[in-house]
Amino acid sequence: MFSSLRQVAALFLVFAAVSTQALELHATRTSPTDLSLTGLLTGVPAGESRYVRWADLAQLPSTKLKLTGEFVPGEQEVTVVFLTELWKSLPLGAGADTLLATCTDGYASVYRATFIASHRPFLILAINGQGPEKWPPPGLKFNPGPYVISVSADVAPAVAQLLDAGHKKPWGVSDLRVARYADAFAGLSTGSRAALSAPAIAGREIWVHSCASCHAGPPATFGGTKSDRPFDVLAAHARYNPTYFKRYIRDPKGFAPSAKMEPHPHYSDAQLDALIAFLAPEPRS
Repeated sequence: MFSSLRQVAALFLVFAAVSTQALELHATRTSPTDLSLTGLLTGVPAGESRYVRWADLAQLPSTKLKLTGEFVPGEQEVTVVFLTELWKSLPLGAGADTLLATCTDGYASVYRATFIASHRPFLILAINGQGPEKWPPPGLKFNPGPYVISVSADVAPAVAQLLDAGHKKPWGVSDLRVARYADAFAGLSTGSRAALSAPAIAGREIWVHSCASCHAGPPATFGGTKSDRPFDVLAAHARYNPTYFKRYIRDPKGFAPSAKMEPHPHYSDAQLDALIAFLAPEPRS
């Protein structure tokens, strides 16, 4: 970890003074470490992908961080590019305000431009001096590549206040999509969810920044594919069996030892009630 936030602030000032060059976008993937880019990119037709080489990413302003327990027990030195720098290097289309990350196992994570600025997420290019072609690092039984995105409270104190910081630390990141937040999550604000109560709006935020990592939402929404539980099934549990719904979220393996979902024992009743209010909103008169 950094010894003081003063060191971090000094590093930010140094790198802020370095202009970020535009990344070269390639039409074809030539290596497993090429990062796929899609979405609102000027000059890229809708539906097409472009690719960024590891060597191109390494040319962006970068720094080294000391992280403890990020991959294996103990301290590791990682070489990173902050998403602020990546964002500045992309040919962003009109209205782009969100970066959507998808992983090789179907996991996903959401980074709005405001979050990128306030929480300072970073793309990990090397672990202890070794790039992804030499991963996994010793002691790790599976490969976290081709890329990892992470956050640290030592870099941005606001990270400590996140409900689920782990959902902003995806491993196996292979694809980034540039999007408008309103378009990517349009399905969460239509139909029965067009006029949500204040608790349900809070529950929607929990869904976007936590649940959507593994669960696909209704049509016209971004979400991960790691879970095989459809949105409508989750909504039915929330509406008709809220006690079971809460207990399962807090301790899924207590119900099914083979459950893939991680436990969330830190969720308060108020937070779970908000999530239920979003998934199963009460009809408005």
